[in-house]
Amino acid sequence: MNVLVLGANGAVGQIVIVELLKSNHEVTALVRNAGAIQLQHPRLTVIQGTPTNMGDLEAALAGQDAVLSTLGARTNKKTTLRADVAGNVVSGMRKRQVRRLVWLDAAGVGSSKTFVKRSSFLFGRIVMPLLLNHMYNDAAVADSLIEKSGCEWIIVRPMSFTNKAKAEKLTVLTDMSLTVRLGLRIARADVAAFMVEQLTKDDYVGKMPIIHA
Repeated sequence: MNVLVLGANGAVGQIVIVELLKSNHEVTALVRNAGAIQLQHPRLTVIQGTPTNMGDLEAALAGQDAVLSTLGARTNKKTTLRADVAGNVVSGMRKRQVRRLVWLDAAGVGSSKTFVKRSSFLFGRIVMPLLLNHMYNDAAVADSLIEKSGCEWIIVRPMSFTNKAKAEKLTVLTDMSLTVRLGLRIARADVAAFMVEQLTKDDYVGKMPIIHA
């Protein structure tokens, strides 16, 4: 499968690239600074540009079968980064007839907000409203755009990241009516592996699974 990766320079994105190559995918990484990616591989193409620029994104989408995005704001400031990129991605995928989109989100965004508040007092009622509110508002707008896109989308919602080794088993939740005690941390390697798996599986198409270890 030909896969366009957005956010390839990020901590999760770098692991995603390795996982994709291990799975024999053809990978294109659209990054602001091409020189920042040190990895070289016959099935890895690095393109300099930004997904907030429609021209850059459309050019990178040519010939792709899927898009995998790990983009996100790094600080909790008012931003429209994810919403802007989501709008461009949805439009570009329609134009280039790309069907599958795997999008990195976060537990507590949008439709999962009430669920996370019930499941984790600390994260849901203290961390989210005080430290993540602007980022999550932007992410919720992006989710809405993707949900209405008509493409085969999977929005992955992990908890907070660690750099630990992969867990033996992940818990995947799609029923937001449940009350479940959530693990607050998940390894970036687990998130990357789960996202890559969704490129070729249909279990969570049109869903927004929360994943935790």
